Amino acid sequence: MQEALEGRRPRLEILSPADGALLPAGPWTLRLQVEDWPLVDAGPLGLGPHVVVQLDGDPPLPLTGSTTTMRPLEPGSHRLTVYAARPWGEAVKTPGAQRQIRLHRVAANALSQPAPGSPQLIAVSPRGTAASTPLLLDWLLLEAPLQNLRSGDASWRLRVSINGDSFLVDQQTPLWLEGWRSGSNAIQLDLLDGLGEPLNPPFNSLVAEVTLQSGAEAPRWQGGRLEPAELASLLGEAPAPGEPEPEPEPEQGSAPDPAEEALSEAETTIQLEAGPATELEVDDLAERESAQPDLPHPPEPPTQADVAAAPLAGSLVP
Repeated sequence: MQEALEGRRPRLEILSPADGALLPAGPWTLRLQVEDWPLVDAGPLGLGPHVVVQLDGDPPLPLTGSTTTMRPLEPGSHRLTVYAARPWGEAVKTPGAQRQIRLHRVAANALSQPAPGSPQLIAVSPRGTAASTPLLLDWLLLEAPLQNLRSGDASWRLRVSINGDSFLVDQQTPLWLEGWRSGSNAIQLDLLDGLGEPLNPPFNSLVAEVTLQSGAEAPRWQGGRLEPAELASLLGEAPAPGEPEPEPEPEQGSAPDPAEEALSEAETTIQLEAGPATELEVDDLAERESAQPDLPHPPEPPTQADVAAAPLAGSLVP
């Protein structure tokens, strides 16, 4: 599945609301434009490629469509981040695959958000409930300075703390980690500068929880090699299991089906054979009716005028 998506270069645009918009009270609509990235819900197989919406510190919202209704905003300023994600939740790091805007409700509060252009840490995975290990540890760095171009040029480091144990990473590479304990697990991510001091605090210190439930059903992509039909469903190239395939429309000018042509000829033969017999029966009935002798019509009863005029008519007879 990784190889099948390797050549994709997703590009996202937030069509509405606009960056810096002042939104009214109540739910609002988010509209996206997604290019070169299929949005797939494969039913029992789980999500295929999708996009994720992150509003402030809310849980990530996976989407397989370009439009969704968002929750009402509290008064103040908010960050809305959207990024393309692979079926297992990993964020795509290529340029154009992430977008972020600022939204406000009632009035803007600039001090509640990181300054535009400053480094930002967005936690991607893990969080919520997991069925089995290893678990994906992934994150996004927005506006982070470049590093690892030469030796000793580190300008940021990420400190990862899991259940009290910590380690440092200096590359934006997703990690698959073992060693999680059953039940609740605490995860803390801290973005540090080259000297090990907090970078752009307090916005880049994040805490999340992941709960490992033994015996829960694992995602299909974590359960072994995928069958070709399953891979096609997860990539949006075939219907999800259980969904009927659309019937192909007949092409104009194509040769007729021999079975349908034979059925049509049989129906025509039956109609031709039945037609003359019906006409003979009608003609024979008409001849029998015409052969009946004409019977005299019974006399009509006299009217009151005829009765009144009868004596006068009789007196005029010679």
